Amino acid sequence: MATKSSLRAQARGHRRERRRGANPSVSTILSSRPIPTYDLAEAEGLARQVATLARSMGGVALPALFASTPFEPDMSLVLDLFPRALLPVLVDRAGAPLGKPGWGLWEEGHKLVTRGHRPAQPDGPALPPEAIRDADLIIIPALAASPLGERLGQGGGWYDRALVHRSPSAPIVAIVFDDEVAQPGTIPVEPHDVPIDAIITPTRTIHASPR
Repeated sequence: MATKSSLRAQARGHRRERRRGANPSVSTILSSRPIPTYDLAEAEGLARQVATLARSMGGVALPALFASTPFEPDMSLVLDLFPRALLPVLVDRAGAPLGKPGWGLWEEGHKLVTRGHRPAQPDGPALPPEAIRDADLIIIPALAASPLGERLGQGGGWYDRALVHRSPSAPIVAIVFDDEVAQPGTIPVEPHDVPIDAIITPTRTIHASPR
Protein backbone atom coordinates (compact mmCIF):
# COMPACT_ATOMS: atom_id res chain seq x y z
CA MET A 1 0.00 0.00 0.00
CA ALA A 2 1.23 3.49 -0.86
CA THR A 3 2.03 5.85 2.00
CA LYS A 4 -0.14 8.86 2.79
CA SER A 5 2.73 11.16 1.81
CA SER A 6 3.05 9.64 -1.65
CA LEU A 7 -0.72 9.66 -2.18
CA ARG A 8 -0.87 13.34 -1.21
CA ALA A 9 1.94 14.27 -3.59
CA GLN A 10 0.20 12.43 -6.42
CA ALA A 11 -3.19 14.02 -5.69
CA ARG A 12 -1.75 17.53 -5.49
CA GLY A 13 0.05 17.04 -8.79
CA HIS A 14 -3.17 15.91 -10.48
CA ARG A 15 -5.02 18.92 -9.09
CA ARG A 16 -2.44 21.37 -10.42
CA GLU A 17 -2.67 19.69 -13.81
CA ARG A 18 -6.48 19.83 -13.76
CA ARG A 19 -6.57 23.59 -13.21
CA ARG A 20 -3.89 24.38 -15.77
CA GLY A 21 -6.40 24.45 -18.62
CA ALA A 22 -9.21 26.18 -16.71
CA ASN A 23 -10.95 29.26 -18.13
CA PRO A 24 -10.00 32.22 -15.89
CA SER A 25 -12.93 34.31 -17.12
CA VAL A 26 -15.38 32.25 -15.06
CA SER A 27 -13.78 33.24 -11.76
CA THR A 28 -13.62 36.86 -12.91
CA ILE A 29 -17.33 36.99 -13.75
CA LEU A 30 -18.44 35.43 -10.47
CA SER A 31 -15.77 36.80 -8.14
CA SER A 32 -18.32 38.80 -6.12
CA ARG A 33 -19.41 35.65 -4.27
CA PRO A 34 -18.03 34.95 -0.77
CA ILE A 35 -16.16 32.05 -2.42
CA PRO A 36 -15.30 33.05 -6.02
CA THR A 37 -16.59 30.56 -8.59
CA TYR A 38 -13.69 28.94 -10.41
CA ASP A 39 -15.56 26.26 -12.40
CA LEU A 40 -19.29 26.88 -12.83
CA ALA A 41 -20.26 23.37 -13.98
CA GLU A 42 -18.31 21.83 -11.12
CA ALA A 43 -19.87 24.24 -8.59
CA GLU A 44 -23.38 23.53 -9.89
CA GLY A 45 -22.80 19.78 -9.68
CA LEU A 46 -21.62 19.92 -6.08
CA ALA A 47 -24.53 22.19 -5.11
CA ARG A 48 -27.03 19.74 -6.64
CA GLN A 49 -25.55 16.81 -4.74
CA VAL A 50 -25.43 18.66 -1.42
CA ALA A 51 -28.99 20.00 -1.86
CA THR A 52 -30.28 16.48 -2.51
CA LEU A 53 -28.49 15.16 0.57
CA ALA A 54 -29.86 18.00 2.72
CA ARG A 55 -33.41 17.27 1.53
CA SER A 56 -33.00 13.57 2.31
CA MET A 57 -32.09 14.58 5.87
CA GLY A 58 -35.30 16.59 6.23
CA GLY A 59 -33.37 19.84 6.01
CA VAL A 60 -30.17 21.20 7.53
CA ALA A 61 -30.25 23.97 10.13
CA LEU A 62 -26.52 24.67 10.46
CA PRO A 63 -23.93 22.98 8.24
CA ALA A 64 -20.20 23.06 8.77
CA LEU A 65 -18.69 23.79 5.35
CA PHE A 66 -15.30 24.92 4.03
CA ALA A 67 -14.14 27.67 1.70
CA SER A 68 -12.51 25.95 -1.26
CA THR A 69 -9.25 27.09 -2.81
CA PRO A 70 -8.80 27.14 -6.62
CA PHE A 71 -7.24 23.67 -6.52
CA GLU A 72 -10.14 22.10 -4.61
CA PRO A 73 -13.62 21.14 -5.88
CA ASP A 74 -15.58 24.38 -6.27
CA MET A 75 -17.75 24.96 -3.17
CA SER A 76 -18.93 28.47 -4.13
CA LEU A 77 -22.54 27.53 -4.89
CA VAL A 78 -22.85 25.13 -1.95
CA LEU A 79 -22.56 28.14 0.33
CA ASP A 80 -25.57 29.67 -1.46
CA LEU A 81 -27.77 26.77 -0.29
CA PHE A 82 -27.76 27.85 3.34
CA PRO A 83 -28.50 31.15 5.13
CA ARG A 84 -25.67 30.51 7.57
CA ALA A 85 -22.84 28.05 8.07
CA LEU A 86 -19.82 27.31 10.21
CA LEU A 87 -16.50 27.66 8.39
CA PRO A 88 -12.98 26.84 9.60
CA VAL A 89 -10.97 29.72 11.08
CA LEU A 90 -7.25 29.03 10.79
CA VAL A 91 -5.72 32.39 11.73
CA ASP A 92 -6.59 35.32 13.97
CA ARG A 93 -7.21 38.86 12.69
CA ALA A 94 -3.47 39.57 12.73
CA GLY A 95 -2.85 36.52 10.53
CA ALA A 96 -1.27 34.40 13.28
CA PRO A 97 -2.20 30.68 13.25
CA LEU A 98 -4.60 29.59 15.97
CA GLY A 99 -3.28 26.98 18.37
CA LYS A 100 -6.41 24.83 18.03
CA PRO A 101 -9.27 24.35 15.56
CA GLY A 102 -11.58 27.35 15.41
CA TRP A 103 -14.85 28.08 13.64
CA GLY A 104 -16.50 31.21 12.33
CA LEU A 105 -20.20 31.80 11.72
CA TRP A 106 -20.90 33.00 8.18
CA GLU A 107 -24.32 34.50 7.45
CA GLU A 108 -25.93 35.22 4.11
CA GLY A 109 -24.91 38.58 2.67
CA HIS A 110 -21.60 38.68 4.50
CA LYS A 111 -18.21 38.43 2.83
CA LEU A 112 -15.29 36.19 3.73
CA VAL A 113 -11.76 37.46 4.27
CA THR A 114 -8.46 35.96 3.19
CA ARG A 115 -5.45 36.49 5.43
CA GLY A 116 -2.12 35.54 3.89
CA HIS A 117 -2.23 32.34 1.86
CA ARG A 118 -4.91 30.73 4.02
CA PRO A 119 -8.40 29.82 2.75
CA ALA A 120 -11.09 32.47 3.17
CA GLN A 121 -12.84 32.62 6.53
CA PRO A 122 -15.55 34.68 8.29
CA ASP A 123 -14.42 38.07 9.56
CA GLY A 124 -15.85 37.67 13.05
CA PRO A 125 -14.40 36.28 16.26
CA ALA A 126 -13.19 32.69 16.24
CA LEU A 127 -15.52 30.27 17.98
CA PRO A 128 -14.02 27.42 20.05
CA PRO A 129 -13.55 23.87 18.73
CA GLU A 130 -16.77 22.80 20.47
CA ALA A 131 -18.84 25.06 18.17
CA ILE A 132 -19.01 22.24 15.63
CA ARG A 133 -21.31 20.40 18.03
CA ASP A 134 -24.15 22.58 16.72
CA ALA A 135 -23.63 21.47 13.11
CA ASP A 136 -26.10 18.90 11.79
CA LEU A 137 -24.14 18.28 8.56
CA ILE A 138 -20.34 18.40 8.29
CA ILE A 139 -18.77 18.79 4.85
CA ILE A 140 -15.00 18.60 4.72
CA PRO A 141 -12.25 18.69 2.08
CA ALA A 142 -10.19 15.68 1.10
CA LEU A 143 -7.53 14.72 -1.43
CA ALA A 144 -9.13 11.29 -1.81
CA ALA A 145 -11.83 9.21 -0.12
CA SER A 146 -13.09 5.65 -0.37
CA PRO A 147 -16.48 3.92 0.08
CA LEU A 148 -15.06 2.32 3.23
CA GLY A 149 -15.08 5.71 4.92
CA GLU A 150 -11.35 6.30 4.45
CA ARG A 151 -10.24 9.89 3.84
CA LEU A 152 -6.92 11.36 2.76
CA GLY A 153 -6.52 14.86 4.21
CA GLN A 154 -3.84 17.49 3.76
CA GLY A 155 -1.72 16.04 6.55
CA GLY A 156 -1.97 18.70 9.23
CA GLY A 157 -4.48 16.85 11.40
CA TRP A 158 -6.77 19.89 11.70
CA TYR A 159 -9.97 17.96 11.00
CA ASP A 160 -8.92 14.98 13.11
CA ARG A 161 -8.71 17.37 16.07
CA ALA A 162 -11.83 19.31 15.12
CA LEU A 163 -14.13 16.36 14.52
CA VAL A 164 -13.77 14.89 18.00
CA HIS A 165 -16.15 17.67 19.12
CA ARG A 166 -18.89 16.92 16.58
CA SER A 167 -22.38 15.69 17.33
CA PRO A 168 -22.47 11.90 16.77
CA SER A 169 -25.66 12.34 14.73
CA ALA A 170 -24.09 14.73 12.20
CA PRO A 171 -22.95 12.95 9.02
CA ILE A 172 -19.42 13.70 7.82
CA VAL A 173 -19.17 14.13 4.05
CA ALA A 174 -15.90 14.39 2.11
CA ILE A 175 -15.76 16.48 -1.09
CA VAL A 176 -13.48 15.22 -3.88
CA PHE A 177 -13.23 15.19 -7.66
CA ASP A 178 -14.68 12.14 -9.42
CA ASP A 179 -11.29 10.59 -10.10
CA GLU A 180 -10.33 10.93 -6.42
CA VAL A 181 -12.80 8.29 -5.25
CA ALA A 182 -10.31 5.62 -4.21
CA GLN A 183 -10.67 1.86 -4.20
CA PRO A 184 -11.54 0.51 -0.73
CA GLY A 185 -8.47 -0.30 1.31
CA THR A 186 -6.04 1.86 -0.69
CA ILE A 187 -5.88 4.78 1.77
CA PRO A 188 -3.83 4.05 4.92
CA VAL A 189 -5.88 4.42 8.11
CA GLU A 190 -4.41 5.47 11.45
CA PRO A 191 -6.06 5.24 14.89
CA HIS A 192 -6.79 8.99 15.03
CA ASP A 193 -8.49 9.08 11.61
CA VAL A 194 -12.22 9.86 11.83
CA PRO A 195 -14.21 7.87 9.23
CA ILE A 196 -16.53 9.67 6.84
CA ASP A 197 -20.17 8.77 6.18
CA ALA A 198 -20.39 9.80 2.53
CA ILE A 199 -18.46 11.13 -0.45
CA ILE A 200 -19.74 13.86 -2.74
CA THR A 201 -18.26 14.64 -6.16
CA PRO A 202 -19.61 17.01 -8.83
CA THR A 203 -21.61 14.11 -10.32
CA ARG A 204 -22.54 11.70 -7.52
CA THR A 205 -23.02 10.92 -3.85
CA ILE A 206 -21.58 7.72 -2.42
CA HIS A 207 -22.70 6.56 1.01
CA ALA A 208 -19.81 4.97 2.84
CA SER A 209 -19.80 1.78 4.88
CA PRO A 210 -16.94 2.21 7.36
CA ARG A 211 -15.31 -1.03 8.41
